[in-house]
Amino acid sequence: MMMKNLALTLGLCLAVAVGIAAEAGAPAGKVKRAEGGVTIDRAGHVLSLPVGATVYVGDRISTGADGSVGITLSDDTLLTAGPRSTLLINDFRFNPATQEGNMLTTLVKGTLSVVTGLIGKQAPQNVRFQTPTVVLGVRGTEFIVEARGEGE
Repeated sequence: MMMKNLALTLGLCLAVAVGIAAEAGAPAGKVKRAEGGVTIDRAGHVLSLPVGATVYVGDRISTGADGSVGITLSDDTLLTAGPRSTLLINDFRFNPATQEGNMLTTLVKGTLSVVTGLIGKQAPQNVRFQTPTVVLGVRGTEFIVEARGEGE
């Protein structure tokens, strides 16, 4: 009986995970590095974010006081969020055949180091990063953004 319940529970967890991923659409990238506390909020489900996990449009990635995360997007853009950061992947589309696409990412709070990939090299006007107070257009290939939360 216990094995049957365990199998049923595992099956339900897998179904929820697959359903969440299916809602998210095409993958935007993968987690290449995760240290300390790193979580992802996907469609209202908060999960630990391990190395190798897929990141989708709509995902909200958060790091704890001891956390940092490195994400490589499909166009080879590198995003590195430091401790106490919250990052939202608002929009990401990339066609590897034509190397065309666009991206919009929000740094809600914390720090974000960026090395732009193929979209930024081909069409920098299609790459935008926003914070609670500004929207940044890309004109270079490497930069750091900091957004302070209320009271910081």
